[in-house]
Amino acid sequence: MVNRTRQELTQRQKKVLDAVKDFIRKNGYSPTIRQLAGILGIPSPSAVFKHLSSIEKKGYLRKEKGEIKLAGLPSVVPRVQVPLAGLVPAGDPKEAFDTSDEAVDVPEWMLGRKQGNVFCVQIEGKSMVDAYIDDGDRVLLERTNTASSGEMVVAVLDDGSITLKRLKLENGNVFLIPENPEFKPMQVSELKILGRVIGVLRKY
Repeated sequence: MVNRTRQELTQRQKKVLDAVKDFIRKNGYSPTIRQLAGILGIPSPSAVFKHLSSIEKKGYLRKEKGEIKLAGLPSVVPRVQVPLAGLVPAGDPKEAFDTSDEAVDVPEWMLGRKQGNVFCVQIEGKSMVDAYIDDGDRVLLERTNTASSGEMVVAVLDDGSITLKRLKLENGNVFLIPENPEFKPMQVSELKILGRVIGVLRKY
């Protein structure tokens, strides 16, 4: 049971809690213990588990169905509807960009000032799994026609095909980089950026 009165965290516990908050803010879902261990540079996942248990006892976290939750969040989180644009390949580019008339509910805090300029796509394929974007995930994108090197983007290639990859600009060359060693990077001469990734929605 979580204590009603929160006790002060140690410096180590505060670092773990900050890592959880930062991961949730960037990705829209909670990290696994192994992911936290990697982020924090702690070789033993069991050590991370002990830290999380201590933080939970002090009232800053709670666990629900194996997922880490931040304590103190309102039970009803303000949500907004974001248009679901369709299906986007995260594998080999495809010629068609399937459309949809659907919309998805998204926590308002995930959008911030970008609200009204965000759309959602459903991912097909596994080329971005090492960036925690898997087949079937829904990805939030900010509409833009420009992006910086290193950002993940949905792009239309010069042949009309569409894909989700990480953009890399190097010595005047443009590359689309997968996050899965089973897929090869692509060098492209022309592309049109539709949006850059700002979050991921996932159901377990």
